[in-house]
Amino acid sequence: MDVRKRKLLLIVTLLVVVVAFSIYVIYQKGSISEKYYYSRALQVKESCPQYDIQVDFDPDREMIKARETIIFQNKTPSELREIYFHLYPNAFKSLESAPFPAEELKYAYPEGFSEGYINVTNVTANGRNLEYHVEGTILKVIMPEPLKPGEKIKIEMDFQEKIPFSLGRFGHGKNTYNFGNWYPILCVYDENGWNLDPYYSIGDPFYSETAIYKVSITAPDGYTIAATGKLEEKILEKGCTRWVFRAELVRDFAWVAGYGLKVISSKVDGIKVSAYYFGDKESAAKKALEFGKQAIRFFNRYFGLYPYEEYSVVMADFYIGGMEYPNLVLIDHHLLDDEILLEYVVAHETAHQWWYGLVGNNQIKEPWLDEAITEYSTVLYFEGVYGKGKGNEIYKDFILYPYRFFEMGNSSGPILRSLSQFAGWGEYDATVYKKGAIMLKELEGRVGKSKLREVLRHYLRENVFGNATTEDFVNAVNSVMGTDFKEVIYEMLRKAGNLQESNAA
Repeated sequence: MDVRKRKLLLIVTLLVVVVAFSIYVIYQKGSISEKYYYSRALQVKESCPQYDIQVDFDPDREMIKARETIIFQNKTPSELREIYFHLYPNAFKSLESAPFPAEELKYAYPEGFSEGYINVTNVTANGRNLEYHVEGTILKVIMPEPLKPGEKIKIEMDFQEKIPFSLGRFGHGKNTYNFGNWYPILCVYDENGWNLDPYYSIGDPFYSETAIYKVSITAPDGYTIAATGKLEEKILEKGCTRWVFRAELVRDFAWVAGYGLKVISSKVDGIKVSAYYFGDKESAAKKALEFGKQAIRFFNRYFGLYPYEEYSVVMADFYIGGMEYPNLVLIDHHLLDDEILLEYVVAHETAHQWWYGLVGNNQIKEPWLDEAITEYSTVLYFEGVYGKGKGNEIYKDFILYPYRFFEMGNSSGPILRSLSQFAGWGEYDATVYKKGAIMLKELEGRVGKSKLREVLRHYLRENVFGNATTEDFVNAVNSVMGTDFKEVIYEMLRKAGNLQESNAA
C-alpha cells in the first residue's frame, strides 16, 4: 500500500472514530436522562394511584357506561376517613354551570345547549358497598374504616355518562367525540388538604397526580380511537372493536373517537408521532405531523427526553384552539387552514408535554407555571428551528404585541394569581400567557439564555413525574445561578402593569 493510500485510510479511520465517539456521547447523554427518569419512575410507581377503566361507548345514544377500579395509597401523615374525586362532566348539566365564558357559549354549543353529566351508580371496596355523596363536581367516598398512613385501598365504581353536543374538552361535534376530563379522578391531597376546586370557566382548572392507567374502550365498528398511552390490543368483536390502552406515569387519560377518523404516523427519536384527521385534510395533517415531530425533536434536545413511546396530534371538533393531555393534544380542525397558527398551536401543546405532563403543578393556584413556561418554550422552538429572526418575529406577533394591545385599555394585574382572581379569559390570557412569557424573557436577559436553559433542565430533573410550585422554580434558578433570585422573581410575578421590556423587545 502506498503512502497516499495509507494516509487516506488513516483519515477515514479517524473520521469513523470521531463520528462513533460523538454518537456514543449523545447516546450516553440520552441514556443518563433515561436512567434518571427510570429511577424516579420506580419511586413514583410504588405509591401512585392505579386506574383500570372499562368503557362501553354508545354514540347513537351519546352515552358511555363504565366500570372503574382505583388503587389508592394514603401518602398523608394522617388517617383518612374519606377520599374525594372530581366528577368534571357534571359541570355540563346546565347552561349556568357550563365551563365556558358567557361570550363563548355560542361557539361551545353551536346548536344550542346540550346536557352532559356523569352518574355514579355504585361504589364498593372488598365486596362491601361504600357510602358516597355527590355534590356538583365532587364525589366523596366514605372509607369502611379509617385508612392509615401507608395503607392501600381498592375501590370499584360504576358510572354512566351523557356526552353533550359541545365543542369543548368533553363533548362531541359532527366528526369527533372528545373525552377530556371525563372519568372520576382522584382529587389531590397536599399540604393544604384535599383540593376540591370547581370546574372554572377559564384556564385549565385541573390538578392531578401522576398515575398508571389501563383503559379498555369498546366502540362500534368504523370508529377509530386516539388516546393517551400505547395501544396494547385491538380486539375485533361482533359489530364492535375493543381498544385496550396502557399509560404509565401520566397525570390524566384522554381519548377521542371518530367514525372514519384517519391517522398518519411517523417516528422521531424513536417516538411514534401520529396525526389524526377526518375528511380530505390529509395534506394539512401531514404538516401537523411534521410540526409535531419537529417540536418533539427540539424539546428533546433543549429540555430533556420525552420518555413515552407515543404522541398524538388530534384534529377535532374543538373550538378552543388547542388543549394538552398526556401523550395527546386536541387541535381545532379549522387551524389546518392556517399554517402559521397551526404550527404555533402544535408547538405550544407539545411543549406542554414537558410543562404540565412531565412536571405538573396546581393549575388553579399557580397557572403561570405551565402556561408562561410553555409560551416561552414555544418561542424557543421557533428560534431553535428557524433562527433568531423568526423567534423574535413570533415573540412580537404572538406575545408582545397582543399584551401591549391589552394594556392599552387595561392594566394587567400580577402574574402569580389563582383562577378565581381573574375577571375573564382576556385578562387571564394577557397576564398568564403573554405577561408570563415576557417575564421569562426578562429573566433570560438577566441571567443569559444558556443559564435559563440550565434552569429549566434542572427544574425538569428535580420535579419530573411530580407537581412543582413557584418555590421549586425559584430553587432551580438559585441552584443554577448560585445567587438568591427569590426577591427578583417574586417581584416580577407580583408586579401589576407592564414589566420592563428592555430585554424582551
